[in-house]
Amino acid sequence: MLNYHEILATAMFRPINPHVPVVLWAIGQTYAPFAKIPDNEYYADPAKMLEAQVKFYERFPDVLTIPGIWPDLGLMAELGALGAELEFPDDAPPQSRGGAFEDIREVENWEVPDPKKADYTSQTLDYLKYFCKHLPEEPRKKWGFLDGHIFCGGPGEISGLLLGYDKFSYAMYDYPQLVHILLRKVTDFIKSYIDAQIEIVGEPKRVIIWDHIPGMLSRELFDEFIHPYMKEVFTHVEKATLRIYHNENNYPHLLDLMRDIPANVCHIGPKHDLVESKRVLKKCVMGNVHPIQELLLGTNEEIEAKCKTIIETAGRGGGLWLSTGGGMAPETPVEKMQVLIDCTKKYLPPSL
Repeated sequence: MLNYHEILATAMFRPINPHVPVVLWAIGQTYAPFAKIPDNEYYADPAKMLEAQVKFYERFPDVLTIPGIWPDLGLMAELGALGAELEFPDDAPPQSRGGAFEDIREVENWEVPDPKKADYTSQTLDYLKYFCKHLPEEPRKKWGFLDGHIFCGGPGEISGLLLGYDKFSYAMYDYPQLVHILLRKVTDFIKSYIDAQIEIVGEPKRVIIWDHIPGMLSRELFDEFIHPYMKEVFTHVEKATLRIYHNENNYPHLLDLMRDIPANVCHIGPKHDLVESKRVLKKCVMGNVHPIQELLLGTNEEIEAKCKTIIETAGRGGGLWLSTGGGMAPETPVEKMQVLIDCTKKYLPPSL
């Protein structure tokens, strides 16, 4: 298996190991069922959360996971801090029941909280301090977990969920200036939240930003409303070695615009053509085995065939991390994950 230095080199299109790395997107939806810890206990207790993540690491010690070992509270941190209504199911991650606004016009007088004091972001920061104190030394040294490690949502999706996707969509046409006010305030909050994380983990080295809303928008709407704010967030952490953008939605119509965003790895969805995406983005692509139709429901032989095709068509010259095209389904058995890992040992991309 590739070590962290070799995985970084592949992301920078300077592969020093001929094999394509496998990188698994693993969050609470994977960790909690893997460790057989109920969701309501996993998210409520940093000790159980860390225990589950370390158990997953111990099962796959030679595989890099993204976001990695991290106090992942789903959408709860950013949305809850900014006033969204949340619910805490017994058998699912925390989720939003409703936005923070009934009307876009409310954003003009909206005061954004300090993420270090607001509910939920302050909780995540406390969890992060716990993780930093109690994470075993081996995964910390091997993969750099928690060392300059930043994880948060992007301005488009957070704004869309605070207002509601339907209202947000109409407002881009009816109240464009108010949408910009909302995005401005959310972007400033995100940057402050990132800075609060930096105070705990140190200068950014590995940054993961999730924002799925671009795949729902036309080129014109994305270019006007989302692109400048997303670019600003990534520019805020542009000194980080890894700057990963996560979005499994379908956005081939935006690839040339996304090229301008200072991320250097794009975790993309299963509908994307990896070869074309890599060519246009000029960034490392992470994907794109379908997490449900192929990894969860496919046979081992079907998964292997898909991985072989990905490696042999998109792996030439680096710039490919084999993974699922989006997050893994909670029920995904570890045996299926192992198929991906075994394929990267068995198959090589064509040489240049």
